[in-house]
Amino acid sequence: MADVSTLSPLTVMLLVVVLSFVGAILSEKLRVSYPTIMIVIGLVLSLPRIAGELSSIPLDRNIILGIVVPPLIFEAAMRTQYETFRTVRKTVLILAVLGVILSAIFSGVALAISLGLPFAVALTFGVIVSPTDPISVVSILRRMKAPERLTTLLETEAYFNDATAVILYPIAISLTFSPLQSMSLFAYTFAGGVLIGLAVSGIAELLYRQITEPLAETSFTIAVIFGSYALAASLGVSGLVAVAIAGLYMGNRTMHLAMSKETRETVTKFWDVATFLVTSFAFLLLGLKADPSLLVAFIPFIIVAFIAILLARVFSVYPIVGIARLLGERIPHSWVKVLATAGMRGVISVALALSLPTDFPHRDDLIAMTFGVALLSLIVQGELLQVYVKRAKL
Repeated sequence: MADVSTLSPLTVMLLVVVLSFVGAILSEKLRVSYPTIMIVIGLVLSLPRIAGELSSIPLDRNIILGIVVPPLIFEAAMRTQYETFRTVRKTVLILAVLGVILSAIFSGVALAISLGLPFAVALTFGVIVSPTDPISVVSILRRMKAPERLTTLLETEAYFNDATAVILYPIAISLTFSPLQSMSLFAYTFAGGVLIGLAVSGIAELLYRQITEPLAETSFTIAVIFGSYALAASLGVSGLVAVAIAGLYMGNRTMHLAMSKETRETVTKFWDVATFLVTSFAFLLLGLKADPSLLVAFIPFIIVAFIAILLARVFSVYPIVGIARLLGERIPHSWVKVLATAGMRGVISVALALSLPTDFPHRDDLIAMTFGVALLSLIVQGELLQVYVKRAKL
């Protein structure tokens, strides 16, 4: 047998494609969520050390936030109908901003009390695990065929609250908190991302009007995604917000005003395939990078942290839905349980944890806890969400 450690990048890519296909078959046959299947495959590959070059791929913040997540956010935003988004926008924005902050504070306080962590360290962990994972949310909801309005609510919350957590992250790891300064920085970063997304989208629309070749137009969407992210990041504002706005603009305006029907179909199919492969890669890598021995050693801490973030999600969702109702936006009661259950954590939280400075207090503890919480969340909450939506017949 060939030494897998010498596999070429092309072979590694082929392996990811094949494993994605196997994972899709197992998910369908076993009726288990696709993220769970791919994570388990990754864990199985990591045990006998047969993953080869797959296991050598770094799972760091730049790869996850700069390469993996932008296409997923863009594709989900591109499919979002703005008219549907308008009916849930208040709930989405409150969940994406206030929900992340409340969840981080509640988790931080709970862990500081239960595990004896310094409050600033516990609060940093709360920020790291506060965003829901757009990869898992989109993957599970797409397979369950949930109502469009509910899907829109959960997907848009997921890609906006990721941006919130990424904005809060540098504030948290500084271990010093100035409310006024932090709020100003947050507003600048978020609003700047919106403006960059709109600017790049407007320019892209003008360029799209000059060409009629479907493949060229489809290829240019790659430039729109990574161009908006890179430009926003270079200016110190949120690249993820810029990508989300670019996706909404593309799907609701550019595709209808500056693209032919053939081009729209080509773009949609291209990103369906691309995001499926990126999603598969992300979950497979998460399983590969998990250290089973370290997870076992930290089981008590992981369980406490997992319970803390579950409660934090519940205690933030119900008041926020109440606030949204006071503002005239009613969410069905049956959906509130879905919102509380759908707060899954994943690769973004892991990437943020791995990005902690090497001299950060309790760094190794936080990384192990984040890995454990992400795996438990994706597997346990993912399955619970799937079961509840089916039984509730939403």
